[in-house]
Amino acid sequence: MISLAGRITLTKSVLGSVPIHSMSSVKLPESMTKRLDLSRDFVWGSTEEKRKQHLVNWDKVCSPKEEGGLGIRKISPMNKALLAKIGWRLLNDETSLWARVLRSKYRVGDIHDTAWLVGKGTWSSTWRSVALGIREVLQPSHAWVMGDGKKILFWTDKWLMGNILRDEEVTPAPEALLCLPASEFWIDGVGWDLTRIAPYVPETTQLELASVVVNKATGKQDRMAWGETPYGKFTVSSAYRFLTRDSSLRPDMSQFFRRIWRVIAPERVRVFFWLLGNNGIMTNQERFRRHIGDTEICQVCKAGIETTLHILRDCPAMNGIWERIVTREKRQAFFSMSLLEWLFVNLSDPTKTEFGPWSTLFSVSVWWAWKWRCGNVFEDNKLWRDRVGFVKEYAREVSQVQSTESGARTTVREERLISWLPPLAGQWCGGFALNIGRCTAPMAELWGLYYGLCIAWEKGVTRLEVEVDSALVVGFVKTGICDTHPLSFLVHLCHGFLSKDWEVRITHTYREANNLADGLANYAFSLPLGLHSFDSVPPGLVAILCDDERGVSRSRQVRV
Repeated sequence: MISLAGRITLTKSVLGSVPIHSMSSVKLPESMTKRLDLSRDFVWGSTEEKRKQHLVNWDKVCSPKEEGGLGIRKISPMNKALLAKIGWRLLNDETSLWARVLRSKYRVGDIHDTAWLVGKGTWSSTWRSVALGIREVLQPSHAWVMGDGKKILFWTDKWLMGNILRDEEVTPAPEALLCLPASEFWIDGVGWDLTRIAPYVPETTQLELASVVVNKATGKQDRMAWGETPYGKFTVSSAYRFLTRDSSLRPDMSQFFRRIWRVIAPERVRVFFWLLGNNGIMTNQERFRRHIGDTEICQVCKAGIETTLHILRDCPAMNGIWERIVTREKRQAFFSMSLLEWLFVNLSDPTKTEFGPWSTLFSVSVWWAWKWRCGNVFEDNKLWRDRVGFVKEYAREVSQVQSTESGARTTVREERLISWLPPLAGQWCGGFALNIGRCTAPMAELWGLYYGLCIAWEKGVTRLEVEVDSALVVGFVKTGICDTHPLSFLVHLCHGFLSKDWEVRITHTYREANNLADGLANYAFSLPLGLHSFDSVPPGLVAILCDDERGVSRSRQVRV
């Protein structure tokens, strides 16, 4: 007989993938999606002859693991997410023959115009389905990356730090401005026309605007991006999350469930703890509440209401076992906590024992407490000579197996002294600081790189070495990024300088070897918006320069 953990694994790996091909090209009828969703009965062990209790609400089961679910996907929203993938390719793929044919046949227009998405009787079932994906998924969740500013609607599109300007208004903008593109609010050589913008948005939004430019120099057009991923690339999983997102206010249990799924224990033990976190254990108290039992008294000790905590900790049958497992100094706290606090604290305990991590010993002990209770109820218990010794050895075996499997993935770090390595000969040539407003750290790094390249080129430098303490930014510049990435406009600006007739080498360095640049970046916060150049070292940074001259080192944990 397959366990609950086994049925969950089978449902996710087999049953969930069977209809994927069909769902990618056509909208399935509601009757069919309901039949496919019958996997819920299989998960709980129901058969045609006998229906089992569904211990957790199916909507909860289908939610992400960190939200208390199992990550099993519902058929209907998954169908729409897959159709949206086809729609995304149709709108963004300019070279494929199939996309060109469909765009021509159905007169596909701009994403802002909904007229071409209104259904017609001559549409095929496939196109009708793709249009549904565009209408219900792509239209409400797409974003934009700034290019020449001619396609982006300045006030109503999502393009600034993942936000829509109209949602940030302090005073409603006139209707006449709402349909204007971003290029209408940009003045070449000056920047954003704040006289037309500032009256309607807060100062924080104006600071965010300062970090984005309309890029007419490279000829890049505005690019539609996917607003549900950091890099702007469409994924089916993010589209599914968008369709199933629950906006209702609930207690944040993400830390608790993350701890459950990370504990070193067999999968069936983790699934049992998932049930505990969702009040899915059929105690006598719960059975009595559901009117499927005639008493809520514990049938083992006959002395108290059989709650979950009573079974797992407070019942004399288990209390004595815990007394022998838990050290004396921890017993008072151990036996005084509520259920969820008790589970979370012990699953998070980093203590190591001779039988493996305490969290492993605790989790398998809790699971066996439930197994022994069920054995007592159904008169199926074996004779145990030493239950404490058994769970300790069981925990030791689980820990040993896990350490063997994960040994190859262990990350080794060592402490190293890091310092700036100066050139053989040289002197301070100049510096700059840039207050770019409000933006992300990678955007600030890219702006610093861009202005550094710009200043070096204007000074007539022919051979340049650039040290950047962001490996992410170095990767962006060296390998490039897709046009849908929010920072692609900045990478294109940097590539414009790198393609000029000079020799530039960009390398990654640790921040401990880049202290002066880091100091200039922090100094920029005290300066007005814009670029500030320095012929001499700012007074507050002289000490850092002197440390670099003396070769002062700083320690850092480095991955080997």
